[in-house]
Amino acid sequence: MAITVDYVILPHLKKEDGTNFIRLRITHKRKSKYIKTNISVTSEHLTRSGNLKNQGKIDLADAEVRKWRGIVDKMPTLAQDEMDVAEVVGYIKAKIVEEEVFRLNFAEYGLELAKTKKDATSWNYKAAVACLCRYFGHQPDISEITVRAMRGFEDFIRKEPRIIHNANVRDFIPTKKMKTENAVAKYTGIIRAIYKSARMQFNEPDQGLMRIPVDIFEYYKAPSIVYSSEPRDIPAEWVQMMIDQRKDLTGRERLAVDTFLMSFCLMGMNLVDMFSCGRAKDDVIHYYRTKTKDKKADRAEMYVRIEPCIKDVMQMYKGSDLLFDFSKRYVNSNRMTTAVNAGLRQWIARNNLEDFTFYSARHTWATLGASKQVGVDVAMITEGLSHSDASRKMDMVYIRKDWERVWDANVKVLGLFRW
Repeated sequence: MAITVDYVILPHLKKEDGTNFIRLRITHKRKSKYIKTNISVTSEHLTRSGNLKNQGKIDLADAEVRKWRGIVDKMPTLAQDEMDVAEVVGYIKAKIVEEEVFRLNFAEYGLELAKTKKDATSWNYKAAVACLCRYFGHQPDISEITVRAMRGFEDFIRKEPRIIHNANVRDFIPTKKMKTENAVAKYTGIIRAIYKSARMQFNEPDQGLMRIPVDIFEYYKAPSIVYSSEPRDIPAEWVQMMIDQRKDLTGRERLAVDTFLMSFCLMGMNLVDMFSCGRAKDDVIHYYRTKTKDKKADRAEMYVRIEPCIKDVMQMYKGSDLLFDFSKRYVNSNRMTTAVNAGLRQWIARNNLEDFTFYSARHTWATLGASKQVGVDVAMITEGLSHSDASRKMDMVYIRKDWERVWDANVKVLGLFRW
């Protein structure tokens, strides 16, 4: 017996407010089942005899009928013969669920998520998504993010050269260097974060709606970032070389050395904070460390006194509305970081030294402060860096930080050099 599908309106099921719903009628072996749709109708949609007259509602009902008939047409004849009408309805519903798989452009979602992150994190999200799209050759749907795909993506990252953004041509240019294992860990970790965010946003377990039912990261374990135990500080002699040579340098090299020295004298102030910091008051800079302000109860609040030895250098980069004029020189702190590290590489090559980055200014300040030569208490160094000490966390809830002591520690560090 053939299976038929049509739509009907059953007058006896009309609600008290006059609303009714179109129902699909599935008939098989002379028995029928009625499936309620979400297409509602009122008397204004019907003729006097109760037939549907509203063309919009007719189109919606016809679309539902075509969908169900399309599945019936693909059913094996023998299977139809063995099924009763209830089994036919169950078969069609299961097929509809299969065909109506949740779709989400994973790349677009990841880029939207990147907009909610801070500068450096946002940049990393964009880089990870771009790398994922290069791996797939297109913007993948979330259904394509599988355990096998993630393993392939991991291998792809290892084999792909590092790519840097060239501001002059406004494009990403491959380099000869290969990505590090930390890049593998960072990119796969970001993809995991995007995937989990999508599950949190689109799944509604209390409603029985699990649009992304499987957490593939229960089966795929992203590599962990390996934190190097090697010190990233530089010898005090190199800092002195910067002080002695800076006036003879030009361009990016001069900018790099000057910003390194300013960061060093400002107790390891990061470039992103130097870029956006407000003006000082009575030679004291007040800011919140961008990197950790969302993770600390005091929002990583910092007060840094400007010492006489660095005032002339800072005057060269004085801003009108901000502490420095860097926002007038560069579009954002990422561009400035690229320029500064490029300048540092020039200075390193000039002096035939081992490689280091701008962040070494912060590590060098801490290392020298804790050295026997200076003898500043490690706890005071921790305060100066705005780092957390788990053993003293409760104490700091009740004890207000004495910045004068921190500034005195900075004076001792800076006193090692001939300015």
